[in-house]
Amino acid sequence: MTTVFCALKPEAEPLIRELDLKPISSTLYESDDVRLMITGIGKLNASSSAGFCLGRYGVSDCYVNYGTAAGARELTGQTFFAGQITDAGSGKEFFPDIADTEFKHISLVTSDVPVSEINDSCHIYDMESSGICTALRSAVTPDRMIFIKTVTDSGTPDFTKTKVLMEDASAAVISYIRKISAKKPVNSQENGDYLNELCEEFKCSESMRIQLKQFVKYQEVSGNLGEFDSHIASLRAKGLLPASDRRHGKKLLAQFM
Repeated sequence: MTTVFCALKPEAEPLIRELDLKPISSTLYESDDVRLMITGIGKLNASSSAGFCLGRYGVSDCYVNYGTAAGARELTGQTFFAGQITDAGSGKEFFPDIADTEFKHISLVTSDVPVSEINDSCHIYDMESSGICTALRSAVTPDRMIFIKTVTDSGTPDFTKTKVLMEDASAAVISYIRKISAKKPVNSQENGDYLNELCEEFKCSESMRIQLKQFVKYQEVSGNLGEFDSHIASLRAKGLLPASDRRHGKKLLAQFM
């Protein structure tokens, strides 16, 4: 399942229509392989919606945040992958997936208030992305978070033009969502006794288990599982695994990750 977050329904309408998503509620739409939630504007709404989906449905194969962004005038109409997300309020940085090349990469800043008169062509601005990152990061590895933004204005939106620009951009975005939704999940060692053994050794709580599960998957898809296994063997050789109790296991897992 691919979960898509859009702040506003006008941003989501082309996706709902072309992906044939059926309404579950006024803010939630689904098909067999895509779930779309309309979050509302702002970090708090976006974070709450992401947390709701995570708690109710568990971890999806992939998460996509699609919507409008403000940027320099010369970027208007272009669609980007956000390769770096900075929260303007806290200064925290997030680095979502940029493995694909369908769209150019750019740095995105999430602001608590609308930004106007933007002249910097190296950054674009939205009001939701860092909230979604914050909500998902305890259970979802960065390789499964994708942020796609279409620049519609330089800080003073003309909503008539916005609708046209989003319709024009939607075909490429829909094609990309179809592509990633058609991918088969990685057949990870987590499906066997491997993950259960690790969880026993780290004395994992349920939240620790989710973190470890996603970390193992990230190592596998990035080709680092052999190195990961070597590190685990080293911890066992030093007598650090199995952990003596959950508190030590949690500390060891945090250091290891």
